[in-house]
Amino acid sequence: MTRPLASGKALADLRVLDLSTALAESTGRILADLGAEVIKIEPPGGCEARFAPPFLSAPSAPVGLTTAPVGLTTAPVGLTTAPRDPQASLFWRAWGQGKKSVVLDLDAPADREKFLALVDTADILIESFTPGVMDSKDLGAAALRARNPMLLYVSVSPFGQTGPLAKAPATDLTLSAAGGLLNMTGDGDRPPVPVGLPETAHLGATQAAADVLMALYARSRCGVGQHLDSSIQAAVLWSLMYVTDFAAIGQDPPQSGEDRAKRSGTMVIIPGLHLPSIEPCKDGYVAMVLVLAAQGALGFSNAMKWIGEQGGLDPDLMKIDWMTWIQQIQQGTLSVADGNRAVEQFLAFLKTMTKAEIQEQAVKQKWLISPINLAPDLLADPQLLSREFWIDVDGCKVPGPFARLSATPIHYDRPAPKLGQDQALVASTTRRPTRPAHLSQTPVRPRTEIFEGLKVADFSWIAAGPLISKDLANLGATVLRVETEKRVDTLRFLPPWIGQPGTTTGHTAANMNQSKKGVAIDFTNPKGLEVAHRMAAWADVVVENFTPGTAERLGLDYETLRQKNPRLVMLYTCMRGQTGPERKHTGFGIHGAALGGFIGVTGWKDRKPNMPWGAYTDFISPRYSLSALCAALHYRDVTGVGQVIDVSQ
Repeated sequence: MTRPLASGKALADLRVLDLSTALAESTGRILADLGAEVIKIEPPGGCEARFAPPFLSAPSAPVGLTTAPVGLTTAPVGLTTAPRDPQASLFWRAWGQGKKSVVLDLDAPADREKFLALVDTADILIESFTPGVMDSKDLGAAALRARNPMLLYVSVSPFGQTGPLAKAPATDLTLSAAGGLLNMTGDGDRPPVPVGLPETAHLGATQAAADVLMALYARSRCGVGQHLDSSIQAAVLWSLMYVTDFAAIGQDPPQSGEDRAKRSGTMVIIPGLHLPSIEPCKDGYVAMVLVLAAQGALGFSNAMKWIGEQGGLDPDLMKIDWMTWIQQIQQGTLSVADGNRAVEQFLAFLKTMTKAEIQEQAVKQKWLISPINLAPDLLADPQLLSREFWIDVDGCKVPGPFARLSATPIHYDRPAPKLGQDQALVASTTRRPTRPAHLSQTPVRPRTEIFEGLKVADFSWIAAGPLISKDLANLGATVLRVETEKRVDTLRFLPPWIGQPGTTTGHTAANMNQSKKGVAIDFTNPKGLEVAHRMAAWADVVVENFTPGTAERLGLDYETLRQKNPRLVMLYTCMRGQTGPERKHTGFGIHGAALGGFIGVTGWKDRKPNMPWGAYTDFISPRYSLSALCAALHYRDVTGVGQVIDVSQ
């Protein structure tokens, strides 16, 4: 018997059993956000995450936990034991939010039988124990799927379920190192540094949430579950952007191997030319990209013109066309010395401005500059406040939804549960997983590809959008990716190159667009727009990451496209979201990392902040986007209703 789909919750018909350690608490949290009933199965005394730092208050008495669990940082200095209060952990309050709690001792025969009865009712099971532990208890994927063939069994582990490192111990720091992320962050004259707060394990855990919801799409059609083996190391590796492309051709990226000591923290395009990335302002630091394709040229040109008008540039520098200054240096018509003098005066003027003043001009003039936000900045951020991001749950201010879904909005109305708060659910064993009603008459047959038959119109570019559609294409969807020569994708300008550098020889662009079909369209041509509309009418999914307002101007917005295809699921993904006063703020992943607070907590205490490697939020957001997208597809399977999704990096 299937529960009726609760109004406004994309995964309301799903039951999830969450046996994860702190390594993968975020997997179940994402599913709970999207409306699934997530039952945390806890041992007597409480799950590991309840005693993970940081804590609301000082510890009272030891509970046997002297350091933080895998995936977390070590306990703060002077805090080597956890409080006895199982609600004191801020980590648990964050990642347990929206879940329910049941206490069962899986080694006790009576509780084991109660657990197995719950397994019979479950759609998804999440575990992150050392590989082999669940099998040793006869609770592994094979045993439980024999009882419940529709079960999607998710195993999250540091290095995967098989291989020589499968049972190797790991921490958040060593996982960052093993995935290659750690080596890419930090100053060249010091050891590498991780992101300042434990982050790496979440890369794998959020990928696991996306993976299981992608597998749900196939289960709805074939009626059979499967075992998902999620390796955190592999997920981290996919967070390296073009580092993986250098590895694929047998090379280290510049300043990452034996030449790492030469790393300066600046982009090197022309020898001797200083192109900074993180610099001080009047009340903190800002992150910037001064040159990168058309966006970088326009932003720097606008900034130099404005600063010159404020009296911040020498008169001779105001006469230079800053749209083409790099080409001028390459051609010898502008000296490197004059280029550096201009950059120095540009940076000197920024030191007279506050972060808020810089941000105001950056939004107005498309500067590729963003303030490096700290916690007080985030709480006061006008864009987040406009989008009502900060919400109250049980008297505490917490971050809001990771995505806005039009038909099934995420609501936070349940704090992390008290230990055993929902024990009555142990008797709730009448439901059984079923296929969506409109698919129930379809003959059950094995599927060789998860997204077999799914059609995707991909209007995205650069990194975040292509990474989303890459996963869909690699898993069997037919993805038509649209490009235009009027504005060549910046991704095509990134190394390494196969042969001579050019827009058709970049390994990175090819890597992020695996398995797709390519289409060239001029959206400004009526015939081209007609083709795009036909694609949307054909598609199940449309993905786009233009600057907000561009889709509306081109006639490719959701309101237009759903008139042609009411069942369409459309995903907008951009840096700041589709609404709000700063929605058109131009930037890349480095700017998202600055605005989101990642840069502000990373680096050495005696130096300016370090940015996490690469376009950081371009790597994080696709995993959340895929979860939201697949939840929307499941909701459409159940109800026939499409919707639009707004993801802000």
